[in-house]
Parts: sequence; structure tokens; C-alpha cells
Amino acid sequence: MKRTALKIAYVGTNFHGFQRQPNLRTVEEELIYHLKKLGYIDDLKESRFRIAGRTDTGVHSLGNVISFQSEKEVLVNQINNSLPDDVQIIAKAPVRFGFKPRYAKMRFYRYILLNDNLNLDLLNELAEIFKGNHDFTNFTKRYQKTTTRTIHDIKITKPVILSENNENLPNLNNTYEPIFVDIYGESFLWNMVRKMMRVFVDVGLGKLSISEVEKYLNPKKDVPREYIKVLEPEYLILMDTRYDGINFEYDDYACRRFKKYLFSKLLNFQKEYAITESFLKSFDDLL
Repeated sequence: MKRTALKIAYVGTNFHGFQRQPNLRTVEEELIYHLKKLGYIDDLKESRFRIAGRTDTGVHSLGNVISFQSEKEVLVNQINNSLPDDVQIIAKAPVRFGFKPRYAKMRFYRYILLNDNLNLDLLNELAEIFKGNHDFTNFTKRYQKTTTRTIHDIKITKPVILSENNENLPNLNNTYEPIFVDIYGESFLWNMVRKMMRVFVDVGLGKLSISEVEKYLNPKKDVPREYIKVLEPEYLILMDTRYDGINFEYDDYACRRFKKYLFSKLLNFQKEYAITESFLKSFDDLL
């Protein structure tokens, strides 16, 4: 019997998060159903099925991780042929029997901001404040035993628009210029990244000062918690989960297949955009 870790990519739009829930479609439920269907696992306890993390409803991934034990040799594309297009395996790695994917060396999240008025200089200055070891009590949805976390790095970039440089992609008329906020840390609290991003937006728009944000970090025990509203989940991607001594082998065909699915989604968005724009212009012609 061998233990294998799989790296999972999914578009979270039509999932109620990663973790199994009664009568709801989740990523974990899809994976377990198809692994059982193909005979890779039978009993979850015996196979020691484990996950790296639970993403919320609407959150996407290019690097969540599961692991399990099986008598069968794991064939990535056989599993992908059974899975729906919006959740696919893109890499695998043999791991020791004691491997637990939740204990990662590094997690890498990307949040995509779409506000053109954000001050990038302020965002970069704020990123420096968040780096390091802090008490993130004000940046989680619920009380937890330990709220201290370490942010190893935050990188802020304005990417080149993909459709302008790739002949295989539809040429969309871009209304927004995205800003990528890449956050690296060993572990994160529930809603921590999305609450951080609310603060980033407010600072970038001049609604909140950096000195005020500094008071949110490492709060005194007798000070009431700050209420920070989370930003939307659909702009958050779990980009990668990394471990000491484990090198995932990415499957070229599986990656091309998932990219093709994403390209098709872009094309559908372009069609919807054209129809909606035509609809608006037709309405104007009536007035």
C-alpha cells in the first residue's frame, strides 16, 4: 500500500466550499465520490484520507492538497476523466505514511483587487506592517485558541492583461486593471486573508490610515475586538501549498486540460459581455 498526495485545482464558483456538507456540492465530496468510484479508496478511515485546508464557498484553488493510501497506482488523468471539469488534479507526489497535509511549510494565497483608485504606494507600505509575527485576533471570524500567525511575505503587483498577449484568448475590453496581492505564510485563520484585504482596500482608498491598522494588530486583551467586514470570496485563490522534502510532479496533460477549461470560461464571459452590451445599446435606441 502506498500513500500519495495530490494537488487539486478548482474553480470555486459552483461549490459550497471544500469541506463536506450534507446535501451540498463541495470539492471534498466530489473527490471522495470519484476516488471511491474508481476503486482508489473504500473506507476513509482505513485510507487515512486527509486534506490540507478548507476553503470557503466561492474560493478557488491551484494548490490545495489531499492525501490517502491505496493499493492501486494513482493515475492522475484517469481520475480527472471521471471528475467534473471545475475540479481537477494537476500534480502528485509519493509521501511517507505519517504525512499530514495540514502541516504545510508554506501556504500562498492570491487576492485580486479590481479597484482602479487604489494607492499602490500605500498598499506596499501597509504590506510591510503585516509582515512578521502578529496576533491576528481582529482578523478572524471566530475566537480561536491561538490567533498568532506569521506572514513571511506580501507582494503587490499589477499584472499584464493576459488577453492582450495571448492569441489563444478572447480579446476582452478590460474595464478594470487587476492588482494581485500575494500573501505567504505557514497557516491562516478563518477569513484572515479576506479581512486583511478589506483593510488594504480601505487604506488604498484613503478611508483608513496605516496608524489605525497598526492598532488592529496585537490588540490588548482588555480591548474589544474590531469588526472588519470580509471582502468577497470569489477573488481569492489558494495558489499553492508547500512542504519540506516533498516535490510534486505536475502533469502536463492535466494542466493543459484545466487551462483549456479556463479558456472556455473566458470565451463564455466574452459572449455574455457582448450580449449584455448589445442589450443595453438596443434599450437606448428605444428611448
